[in-house]
Amino acid sequence: MNRLYINKIYDTSADTLLLLGAAELVRLVLKCLEKPHRGIVLHNQGDSQSITFPCALRREELQSEKSIFLLGPLITAKQDEKQAKKGRTLQDGFDYEAEQAKQKTLSLQLKALPVSLRTPEARLRKEPDLEKVLAQGPRPELAQYMAINVMKVADTFNEIVLRWNSLTTTQQWQVIVQLYDLFSERANNLPLAIQRWNTFAKEEHIVGKALVTAVQAINPTTGKGSNLPKGYRLSNGGLDSFWLLELLKFKGFMVGSAPYVMKGSKDRKTYVVVPQVVELGTLNSIMQDFRAICWSSTAVKQDILAALRLTQVLVKHRRTEITTQQQEDDQQDEQPLISIVQGFAVTSYKDMGSAHATMNVATINIPSWFPRLSTLQAVDEAELFLQEHLRIIRRIEGYQGKEYSEEVTLLHSYRDFLSGHDLRSFWLFAARYGSYLFRQREHEKDVKRWLPQLTLKGMEYLVLQQQQNQPSLRTITEKAGFRSIATAIREATIRTQRRRSQDNDTKYEVRYGLEQELMRKARRRDDFLIALNQFLVSYNVETAREEEKVARRLQRRLTKQDYNNYKLRYPVSTRDISEVEELLDLYPTELIASMLLAHGYARYEALNPDEIRNDTPDTIDEQEQEQDNDAETSDEEA
Repeated sequence: MNRLYINKIYDTSADTLLLLGAAELVRLVLKCLEKPHRGIVLHNQGDSQSITFPCALRREELQSEKSIFLLGPLITAKQDEKQAKKGRTLQDGFDYEAEQAKQKTLSLQLKALPVSLRTPEARLRKEPDLEKVLAQGPRPELAQYMAINVMKVADTFNEIVLRWNSLTTTQQWQVIVQLYDLFSERANNLPLAIQRWNTFAKEEHIVGKALVTAVQAINPTTGKGSNLPKGYRLSNGGLDSFWLLELLKFKGFMVGSAPYVMKGSKDRKTYVVVPQVVELGTLNSIMQDFRAICWSSTAVKQDILAALRLTQVLVKHRRTEITTQQQEDDQQDEQPLISIVQGFAVTSYKDMGSAHATMNVATINIPSWFPRLSTLQAVDEAELFLQEHLRIIRRIEGYQGKEYSEEVTLLHSYRDFLSGHDLRSFWLFAARYGSYLFRQREHEKDVKRWLPQLTLKGMEYLVLQQQQNQPSLRTITEKAGFRSIATAIREATIRTQRRRSQDNDTKYEVRYGLEQELMRKARRRDDFLIALNQFLVSYNVETAREEEKVARRLQRRLTKQDYNNYKLRYPVSTRDISEVEELLDLYPTELIASMLLAHGYARYEALNPDEIRNDTPDTIDEQEQEQDNDAETSDEEA
């Protein structure tokens, strides 16, 4: 047999953690038995999960003189004291205080590095000088053990881990046989497995109940409260679960989770990767890279960054695959990124002072429209697109780095775009963002601190990738009238503002509030056309006035070179307006309005790699501050 089945019990991230933990156990078993242990593949088929491995594994083979080490206990002064009262000594575990000390030392070392090495991108590139410093840091499971400690589940965690570690080698392999029997059937017979464990534990004089508390750190929806299928009474107790399943979930927690404390608060979020079809070793590598480059942020922005950073890691993984295939001359049919990993199951925890309570369970997916990357050029384009959006999202913040209603609304629009399957949410975001950066630039005199614009090339990339689902969008953007009016919006807002602030050129009026006015009227076609035409009338009047001034000065008809030399605008023609009216007959008014504004506030020039490198980056300083804040909380719990 080379397949095990892991039933979905909770329909939450707990199911994924169980899958990952079981896969890790399979890997350790195969390695211990000196069988091929690479090529273990996880399968997520909607309502079922399974694990396939590269060689047959029979029940009678499950015996060895080597023990299986799954997890080490959490070692703190408080836990040492508690276990000593039970006659136990904590060893071969995670020394929490020592690892925290390493983290603080690492923070100081990182701050001494150049700014270019204190960024997520430097970690993704695995810069040699940075890797040398990181190698001296704490164990990679620090964030997971920190979450276990802060969420006050260390007692349950240690009880489960120590019970497994206290089993003799023979007992461990007998338990592995029980798990093999449980997962060999498509329908896992959990009551029978619990019954078999109870019989075995009684025969072997193993202390401890079969059922333990299903803690919220790995079971988001099983906390205290009313959890009965048909409520007839309220209960203050949590749900219980088979201890072996909880052991595997904790193991999966170390592999597939990314716990965060939210920036500026003690609230927490845990992201658990949702695999589709992926090899276990590949998933391990993906999550290691993801945790290295996705840093703590605010609640909504964290969801967005998680999706974009995961996509960034998958694109990097695809680059490695293409390079390897070219070297080995082994061309294979490429799969879309979402066929590898779907995204994340996200659990939000609210800090209640004495504990953390589950507030929301959701999913955030990587973009389903992302292309099949078959060439290195396609990978380069995808990476540039992701960099453009990452640099914009991380800069959306209000005064003193806080997010107010406008910033939250913007981020919600973008998150809807990521999780949805059409571009309407993106056009709405882009229109709002254009107006947002337009106002920000008016108050910010330092050009280096101006918010970056979206690019037309980036928008065309989006339309091109979605044309299989929405082939008509490209027809909209290719209309000469659409482009002409979008250019007029750009000239009357972003470009005029830039000339006024940098060149002291005041011949044209800066049209503030244009986005709000057009989007407010976009609910009805006729109202929108009236508002748009009012803008275009004033735009053409201003344009004609300045043309006339220059023509009188030169005493001749203006040439194209004159328009460039004197920074003149081109008027919008009646044909341009007619083409947009035709589009409004075919498409929703809000779609056309938001697309016009999005293209109007965007810039012509494509993003280039030098621009990315010179952009003010996220540095390790802010990330380390959040980790230090979480560590202080952990110290209190420990």
